Amino acid sequence: MKKVLLIISAILPISANAEIYNNTNFQPYIGIDAGINIADYTTKTDLEDIYYSATINAGARIGHNFSVELFFSHSSTNNLEHIDDFYAQNHEIYYMSFGFDIFGYYTVSKNFDFFTSFGVANYKIYNKYEYIDPFTDISEQTSDNNVGTRLGIGLMYTLPHDGLSGLIQYQYAPVGNEFINNMSEFSVGFRYNF
Repeated sequence: MKKVLLIISAILPISANAEIYNNTNFQPYIGIDAGINIADYTTKTDLEDIYYSATINAGARIGHNFSVELFFSHSSTNNLEHIDDFYAQNHEIYYMSFGFDIFGYYTVSKNFDFFTSFGVANYKIYNKYEYIDPFTDISEQTSDNNVGTRLGIGLMYTLPHDGLSGLIQYQYAPVGNEFINNMSEFSVGFRYNF
């Protein structure tokens, strides 16, 4: 009888802990986003202010109402080129960013969620400028790093009985570095839940 009580007392804490882990509903996921980003430049320029971006994500949904996500994003290059008989000018700018976002989800219907997000991101902006005329040759390439916050809202739909979700979102990022004051980021994406 003592052996039976000893075995039961050893098994109960293990099974209780297993139930706790099942109830946390920790669900990792990966994803990809495509975005259109509108930049507010710090100085007047003829450069296009719209960038296209691709983002990869990895995160985890914790319970039904929260998730934490790591991301890496790379933008397209905006190029301004002018050539005539006397001079040539070329200006290119693009950026990369990485960081994390915390999401809060609010259920609209069974598979449909509204969400808000708050994140921290490192924006690294690359700026290349060349100017050539008969008397001068200027070539300059700089980059500027800045860590800032970002706020977002969006909608997510999860396919029934499937690990795939689709989302649309808007994020505002006050970048505040040498080239860009802030960015408005509009994106669509997919998440695959394991």
